[in-house]
Amino acid sequence: MTTTRRAGTDTRRAKRSGPSREIPPWQPLAVFLALLAVVYGLIFFTGAKTLEPKLGIDLQGGTRVTLTARTENGQQPSREQLDRAKQIIEQRVNGLGVGGSEVVINGDNLVITVPGKDGSQARTLGQTARLYVRPVIGEPQLARPQAPKPEDQAPPPGQTQSEQVQQAIAEQRKLRQAPANADQQTIARLQAQMAQMNCAEGTSDPLMGNDLPDQYLVACSQDGSQVYLLGPEIIDGRDIKEASAETDSQTGEWIVSLTFKGDAASFWPQYTASHVGTATAFTLDTRVVSAPVINQAIPGGSTRISGGSADPFTEASAGDLANVLKYGSLPLSFDASNAETVSATLGLSSLRAGLLAGAIGLLAVLIYALAYYRMLGILTFASLVLAGLMVYGIMVLLGRWIGFTLDLAGIAGLIIGIGMTADSFVVYFERIKDEMREGRSFRSAVPRGWASARRTIWSGNAVSFIAAAVIYILAVGEVRGFAFTLGLTTILDVVVVFLVTHPLVVYASRSTFLSRPSVNGLGAVAEVARQRRVATRATTTTGLAKGSAQ
Repeated sequence: MTTTRRAGTDTRRAKRSGPSREIPPWQPLAVFLALLAVVYGLIFFTGAKTLEPKLGIDLQGGTRVTLTARTENGQQPSREQLDRAKQIIEQRVNGLGVGGSEVVINGDNLVITVPGKDGSQARTLGQTARLYVRPVIGEPQLARPQAPKPEDQAPPPGQTQSEQVQQAIAEQRKLRQAPANADQQTIARLQAQMAQMNCAEGTSDPLMGNDLPDQYLVACSQDGSQVYLLGPEIIDGRDIKEASAETDSQTGEWIVSLTFKGDAASFWPQYTASHVGTATAFTLDTRVVSAPVINQAIPGGSTRISGGSADPFTEASAGDLANVLKYGSLPLSFDASNAETVSATLGLSSLRAGLLAGAIGLLAVLIYALAYYRMLGILTFASLVLAGLMVYGIMVLLGRWIGFTLDLAGIAGLIIGIGMTADSFVVYFERIKDEMREGRSFRSAVPRGWASARRTIWSGNAVSFIAAAVIYILAVGEVRGFAFTLGLTTILDVVVVFLVTHPLVVYASRSTFLSRPSVNGLGAVAEVARQRRVATRATTTTGLAKGSAQ
């Protein structure tokens, strides 16, 4: 009786732990198809609504801008300053996404190369980005067009360019700045200087990145339409903890939200509470980005910058400003050269040739899989196609959202990742064959083979993802693009195997037609399993006969 009860208990436990915990194969398939529909829904109903991913410099060409350092004393910049500037600009590049941009030191210059024909992004990356919060003194004035002065166009005879820069900075400080303890006569002189300011677009400002923050300053608005008299800075941009681009919930306009840190986080609420009704300017490299009027106390140590009615922010300009503010100012001021076009090293024709070669390779894999696995080869091909569609769609979206560009290194990462996906299928199928060699049928071998294969798949992909993450963190430039695509395809490998391949194999194992050895390509293994079962039964029969004889 005890034995009977235990057997009944074991049966009930098996029932509870078996089929009741098994997930129907249609559910993971439905989840994957839903994700795929969401991805392509975002592609066709948001943004540019095109299926073309952004291409890197080597595929579509790019734009190169040379940044020439300007020092206050006219001396050559130190190597430490150039390395620090290069590091900050690379952080800004990475903040825009893995875009295939390059930043290199060439003598005393920094050379920035970005994909595409728009050089404004490269110039934005090269901003000194010295942000100060200054009180506005009096009312701003409309900027008046000024004719260029002859001395601004060419240096005097016998004077070097560095000496000219140093002299220009000193002259502008004398004309446009005054100490914090300046008297009313000095303030009146600065107000008179406002009418003499040349705020026209393209005008070189010697004080850009070289103004003294603890003094008064006469500055132009960023769009060049107004001139401001500003007091000494009250908050330094180095006290910014976080900067992000977002839209105003009421107006729908793009703004840049700032969060302060340290003493600035506690100072800003106190300042706004005691200066309601006054204007406060946010200056970036001596240009007034925004000068809002404080309507009420702003708690929480955060604020926001708007572009103003004359020159409102766009999504791109707000994102660029937030990006440069997030990583701090450069230790040097730079003059940007005219943007020059960089031709593609590979080109679209070569890209098409590479894609054709990839398609031929995929066809060869299909032929091999059909010859070796037959029905399972068809499942392999279907899984690879779905994985390819998902990868392509995600890359199109990443190009829109974070500026991701596909270059040769990224394509190499994709190829390796897809190869790893195919390898995961082989691991799974071979585990199934191992279980069948033990004498099990195709249907019973699938869940047991999957239990063994998924551990191997998890381990292999984990190692690959860790390697990709380490390379992405430590590397720069094109190598980061390789690591990014490798990590992305590694994640999608797991997704496809778990949500597509395994459910399809389960469906095949439950199908009478697809379970036939002649159809699923497992005939040889099935024959080995049949012979092993016959041998096992024969051994069992012989043993029973001997036992009866005794």
